[in-house]
Amino acid sequence: MKLITVDDMLILFLNRIYIQSLDFKDKTSTEKYLKQLLAKLNNKYDLEFNGYYEVTLYVDLHYGVIIEVKKEELEYLDYFSNQIEMNTKVVEDSFLYEITDINDYLLDKVTFYKIHDKIYLRVKEDISNIEMGIILESAKVIYGEEARKIIKNGKVLR
Repeated sequence: MKLITVDDMLILFLNRIYIQSLDFKDKTSTEKYLKQLLAKLNNKYDLEFNGYYEVTLYVDLHYGVIIEVKKEELEYLDYFSNQIEMNTKVVEDSFLYEITDINDYLLDKVTFYKIHDKIYLRVKEDISNIEMGIILESAKVIYGEEARKIIKNGKVLR
């Protein structure tokens, strides 16, 4: 698990091991899992979670899930005090990995894209956790709208 903050958004990167038993189509169980996850973050990192949150889950079969959590400031400040309420949105996605050079370790399992002198890797079939670790060791994960633009406009190298 990786946790970063960008402006007023909390971004969690969870690999597929963390979410094996989770069905993202079941909104109730997904929200229950997210509330438990936020409670763990509250305890471990001394982050305070209460109020209303917009949560977007980007799900990739090969990587896992990236969760964007953004707190919404409502006019009724005390309405959600000491509790967590959320609106969740699940996006089935395909992540890209920005790499600096092309290695031949996974050539048959990936597709390469090039745009603006940058090279991106897209996993096209199942890979092991070790292979994913090798990719992540030297890559930056690209997801969401940015990844879709690269896939649409990038030149396929292979």
